[in-house]
Amino acid sequence: MEIKFGDAKYYAYTGTHDPASDLESVVFVHGAAMDHTVWAHQSRYFAYHGYNVFAVDLPAHQFSRGELLLSIERMAAWLNQVIDQTVGTAFHIVGHSMGALIALEAAANFNHPDAGLNSLSLIGFSYPMSVTPQLMDAAQHNPSEAYSMMTQWSHASAIGGEPVPGFWSAGMQLSMMENSTAGSVHTDLIACDNYAGGEAAFVKVTCPILFLSGMRDKMAPAKLAQAEADKNNNAAIVLLPDCGHSIMSESPDGVLNELKRFIGARK
Repeated sequence: MEIKFGDAKYYAYTGTHDPASDLESVVFVHGAAMDHTVWAHQSRYFAYHGYNVFAVDLPAHQFSRGELLLSIERMAAWLNQVIDQTVGTAFHIVGHSMGALIALEAAANFNHPDAGLNSLSLIGFSYPMSVTPQLMDAAQHNPSEAYSMMTQWSHASAIGGEPVPGFWSAGMQLSMMENSTAGSVHTDLIACDNYAGGEAAFVKVTCPILFLSGMRDKMAPAKLAQAEADKNNNAAIVLLPDCGHSIMSESPDGVLNELKRFIGARK
């Protein structure tokens, strides 16, 4: 689906369906230097089981045009502009990693004119989302090295254990990042590192929140998600075993099943 505002055209995967005004909508937001395809398994399910789906490509990522946005706040404002142009009787926002920060900030400032926000799912979440100097330097000066570092740190195992025979999620992630827009990994990581609005955003979010993390996540340790969940009476947390930060590919059904339960209970 093509979405246009300003001078640029943006892309959201909708499962090949035209959005319907009488269905609830699930919005998926990807992480740094990635794109909508990280949600292939989860977004397709919801698109074919009674929901509108909008799995967005952030500006200057994959099929979306426009310029890279320099902060989580600007990305969240863009996301709410996209949501304002879509339809649904209610919305559910799902974000992974950097996308989880964007989802949180967007939820705190949700302003759709005709529908409310029924749930927020934060996958691979940490706050603050600090970036090591080593990774930041690689992202600026040697992006391929940064892609390798992020791919290695994002997976619980680099040598197998894939849910589907012949499927290699580490290789797919590396390929996706290698094909990302020049400068996107550095810009995205700076936005994550600089974001300081998490505490204020959580105060403003009133809908139920799901924290979903891999128990072996090195990029966004599950203990940080647990700490945020413990602060919020409206939050639940689920930790999936034997997977890391690339949780949607290492445990595709695990993530899908938790989203089905959480979102379905609020339909």
